Amino acid sequence: MFREAYGSPFSHHLAREWRLKRILANLVEGVCMVLVVALAVVVFLQVFNRFVLKAPLAWSEDLAMLLFQWVAFLGAAVGVKRVRHFGIELVVKRMSAKTRHWIEILIPWIMGCVAVTMVTEGYKLLLFNKNRIYSSMDLSYIWTYSAIPVSGVLIIIFLIQQEVGRLRDRKAGGE
Repeated sequence: MFREAYGSPFSHHLAREWRLKRILANLVEGVCMVLVVALAVVVFLQVFNRFVLKAPLAWSEDLAMLLFQWVAFLGAAVGVKRVRHFGIELVVKRMSAKTRHWIEILIPWIMGCVAVTMVTEGYKLLLFNKNRIYSSMDLSYIWTYSAIPVSGVLIIIFLIQQEVGRLRDRKAGGE
């Protein structure tokens, strides 16, 4: 009865998993969008105060660098999520189908290795800089360097989601 009314418990689990993936993806993109707007505002204020008011803001350059680092690293994670990561399409298109197949298998693994390195080495960088403080903002450098392991974890999550999707598609296709 339950199965007829609501589908299998497994399909309910898949629907919930899809909602969670969508929430995570939208959250990351939303945060990235807010950070880009904040970066633009800070840079505008920096330029306006420096060249128009002749009174530069001491904190604006440091904050702009912090925001830029977060935008760059979160943007990399969004690129992986959207499967818009770096690739040399012109070269890959000229390869045989078999070679392209192996490249499609290999690239996510290489990206995963880079993401794991981002997490492990980014964490080491956090520990190394945990006592450093931006003098202009009285803010810890941890806020800047945490962008590296956070985006590494997001990249790993998005890569796993993509691989699980590929395996499901392959299984559903009967391969």
